[in-house]
Amino acid sequence: MAKKTRVLRRGPRSLLPSSYLIKALAHHGPRYECENCGDTMFVRYESGLCPLCFNGRRGAIASDEVPQPVPEHLALAGVLDDPVLER
Repeated sequence: MAKKTRVLRRGPRSLLPSSYLIKALAHHGPRYECENCGDTMFVRYESGLCPLCFNGRRGAIASDEVPQPVPEHLALAGVLDDPVLER
């Protein structure tokens, strides 16, 4: 007798519950801490911040660096010229 394979269908039955994913990462995956708030992350972002801190939704970012004023006409210099944005 051939082994039956279950075909995943589109819709809610083919989705992986996020709670299962979080439990699996918590038990077997690496953990990182946000450099600002110390919250647990399972993915290390280049900035070292969790998504909430990166988007400014968790208050001010704790930093030793003093912000440097930039002339208004140079505020987006380097951002708009980025070749990655041209794709």
